Amino acid sequence: MTIPDSPTNEPGSGSVYVNRQLDRIAARWDSKAAVWDENLKDPACHLNEDGAYDRFLEKLLGIIQARREFCSTQGIIDAGCATGLVLAKVISSFAWGVGMDISSEMIKRAQAKHIPNARFIIGDCFDISGNCPKAGAVVSRGVLLSHYGHHQGEILLRSARTALVEGGFILWDFLNRAGRAKFQHVPRNKTFFDPPEICAMATRAGFGTYMIIGDDDRRVGLLFAQ
Repeated sequence: MTIPDSPTNEPGSGSVYVNRQLDRIAARWDSKAAVWDENLKDPACHLNEDGAYDRFLEKLLGIIQARREFCSTQGIIDAGCATGLVLAKVISSFAWGVGMDISSEMIKRAQAKHIPNARFIIGDCFDISGNCPKAGAVVSRGVLLSHYGHHQGEILLRSARTALVEGGFILWDFLNRAGRAKFQHVPRNKTFFDPPEICAMATRAGFGTYMIIGDDDRRVGLLFAQ
């Protein structure tokens, strides 16, 4: 049995994300900040369903290992970084890191961790290059593409591409349509994508190479692109 998540003002049930009402989006994530890390430690939390969080880190660490010499001289940007959990796991492989999030409360908690060689800023992920220096990697774990849908998602991918140095890469996750009916939590307010749709968005955003990592029926898909 699948259980739909409760609706919010996001694509499918409202216009907050579609119209990029940043103050309201920030307020929503501010309200989650105090329990974010605790939730991610809970195997029953929807954020961990299908092993999504651990799988993202596993694949990211594998990509970094394959490019360890390149990464060691470059920076990494985490778009929608929340409390900095991803950066804390990978920063040692990079020269520097920047975590960016629209939520001041998430950023406050990330800054309090004093992660070496990382800084955290409040910023809009639609303008990554305007907020951060160019980096070797731009990653995002939090299904931002599914929050914003096809058109806005393509703009997000373009924002990530323009923030990369030559040879840089991205790893972004998204809700996968083929896995929609197979898992407990099925949000009615987010966009589920077929992998070819994500690849087409990456092409239009200017990426020359791309691939979807993982099995076709996973709840959360991973887009790797350069």
